[in-house]
Amino acid sequence: MKLIKLGLIGLTALSLAACGETSRQVSDSSTAQSTSLVEGQVKETLSIVIALEEDGKEVDTATKKLEVSEGTSVLEALKKEYEVVEEGGFIASIEGMKQNDEVGKYWMYEVNNTEATVGAAEYELQDGDEVKWFLNASQ
Repeated sequence: MKLIKLGLIGLTALSLAACGETSRQVSDSSTAQSTSLVEGQVKETLSIVIALEEDGKEVDTATKKLEVSEGTSVLEALKKEYEVVEEGGFIASIEGMKQNDEVGKYWMYEVNNTEATVGAAEYELQDGDEVKWFLNASQ
């Protein structure tokens, strides 16, 4: 009986490995987007921009243009390109710039100049989104 279970587990693992990630790029002259095939699902590649701001001033060296897969959250895109420290479910530091509880300086974000109403892990990016993370003292 144990031999049959081990055989089934091995067969399942082999099947899953054979169904691994497959991707392809499709060029389309009408858009700058590409398409990837992941586990049988077609996903678009989105072009986005992430910028960081501290004390009302944009951090020039921290602005990045990225390509991410459809379904990527703001938090996933941030972690892909920046050094991020989380504490208790909140962003505590990005690229070494730390929040400061004493002066009420916390990391917040907006997308396309609109403050987000959900957490960064829940906000799903769209093509062309411009995300700005800002570290400013609340007033």
